[in-house]
Amino acid sequence: MERRNFLLGLVALAAGSATMAVATTKAEAAPVAAPSGALREAASPESRSTLPDGTPIEKAQYYRDRPYRGRPRRRRREVCRITRNRFGRPVRVCRSVW
Repeated sequence: MERRNFLLGLVALAAGSATMAVATTKAEAAPVAAPSGALREAASPESRSTLPDGTPIEKAQYYRDRPYRGRPRRRRREVCRITRNRFGRPVRVCRSVW
């Protein structure tokens, strides 16, 4: 028996058993509980406009035309030239400049 085929079969067996273990378990939904009184109060529109201590919430709007992206940066560009190496053959040499 070849080692690769043996290992492939072993991995396939492990994957198949894991798949069967997941497939045989049944998932059940949890029962829906009725909302308590505190949740109903929190969902009411009157309570959304005040803080828990009764202080009213001020409405404010913030607007900016575009998000701040930092200072503009210059991109480096690559400059290439053809020179001759020590054997006399042409070679392209590139370097990055601002």
